[in-house]
Amino acid sequence: MPNSPDINRPEQYERLLALSAMTTWTAARQQEHAADADAYAAALAALQSGLRSQHVEGDGRWSATRRARKVEKHLRKAVKASRTQERAMEALRTTYADHVRYVAALPGQREERRRAKEAKKAGPRQSVATAAAKSLHKTAAASVAPATETPAADAPAVPAPARGINELWKRGA
Repeated sequence: MPNSPDINRPEQYERLLALSAMTTWTAARQQEHAADADAYAAALAALQSGLRSQHVEGDGRWSATRRARKVEKHLRKAVKASRTQERAMEALRTTYADHVRYVAALPGQREERRRAKEAKKAGPRQSVATAAAKSLHKTAAASVAPATETPAADAPAVPAPARGINELWKRGA
């Protein structure tokens, strides 16, 4: 297609990829849409005033207003569309800023995921070694229990808790 314009030339869009340029550009578009909406609203007010004051012989109480609304609705749509575009430019600016932050954080997230994956792969071997070390540590701590206090002679002897139903039967409980 030799007559079609080349819309994918980098020089046309690369300047917008900078966050500051995108912010400036969207703010300018937002101001334009706000100015357009204000101009449409002013035109609507003037048109409303003029059309609603056109009374024809034999009109009812709201006849002029009903006639005027048929014309006013199109200008109201223009005001609404300008306000919508103004909000769309704000949404574009904030979404692009979020996108830039997200893209900047991706390498760190990917590195973190890679490390987690490697740890998970090494997990079975490493978890067995960790479990054995914990078990040995608990055993060593239990076998060399520190002598805290000697039980007093007047304290009642508390039997060790039963480990099963057979011990309960042997104790006669």
